[in-house]
Amino acid sequence: MRIDATAAERFLASLDGEVPLERVWEHDAYDVVREHADLLGRDIAREDVERGLSGEDTAFSGVADLPKNRDRVRSLLERVRSNEAAWTERIEAALKRVAPDEDHTDVTVFLGIGYDYGTGVGGERGAYLNLHAPLFRGAPREVLYTAAHECSHVLHERVHRSRRALGPDSFEDPAGQRTVFDTVVHTEAFATYTPIPLRRADNGADESASEHDNPVAEDYAVLSDDDRLAELVATYDALRGSLGESAVPRDRLFTHLFGGQRLPYRVGTAILTGLEAVRGIEAVREAFYCDPTEFTTEYDWVLDEYRSDA
Repeated sequence: MRIDATAAERFLASLDGEVPLERVWEHDAYDVVREHADLLGRDIAREDVERGLSGEDTAFSGVADLPKNRDRVRSLLERVRSNEAAWTERIEAALKRVAPDEDHTDVTVFLGIGYDYGTGVGGERGAYLNLHAPLFRGAPREVLYTAAHECSHVLHERVHRSRRALGPDSFEDPAGQRTVFDTVVHTEAFATYTPIPLRRADNGADESASEHDNPVAEDYAVLSDDDRLAELVATYDALRGSLGESAVPRDRLFTHLFGGQRLPYRVGTAILTGLEAVRGIEAVREAFYCDPTEFTTEYDWVLDEYRSDA
């Protein structure tokens, strides 16, 4: 695998008029962004970048203060470069632990600037990280962990081709919503689980997400809180039980999946950590290849310890 920082470099150069914004927008890194936006039914164009830089509310909101943060982003780029060889090796090791039979050599981590969907996204073309995300500026080592997270998405998509069966309409009809739920739980479970050995090995050696107002810290904190997990599993069960018969409001589905309690990240990862504890890493590797539509059923038993009526 490799880390490609040229999209971020171009973006910074465009601030000085050295590179036209069109050159930024045509970079392969933003192909990953565009594909992700299309999946969610979000219209995104170069003009959104321009408007975002001027402070307007677009998919690139959050870049208006880029000029004043330029030095911090540049410093972050240098931090990644100085650790590139070691971090690449660690990311590959984390990926091989979960999916040892997959080819990681052609996976690219694109470092860019912009796109307000979390800290990064991952798809068949590669992983994309937004270096202007507040989390990265405050905790540089989170770039390492997030890269492993998003690279897991790359492998998941290459194996399952889930996005070809999904689309904006999938978030509206009952059958589509159940497919979305199962797919997001499966992919986010593995993406959140994959960096756990990296985080444990560092064990507070650097700045961490826990020092910042970011849901990533909570994704991992709840794994050691049985009471919180019981609450999350109850919500997860209620949502899962309501899908398939009739459509739930799109906003409610999005909130449960990607915001609020972040059920796929937290309950999904609890499934995998529980599975590993009982059956070992080989069972986790088998679960990676399980069809996403079967994953939530096949491994539902792992969550029984958090259910009062189990």
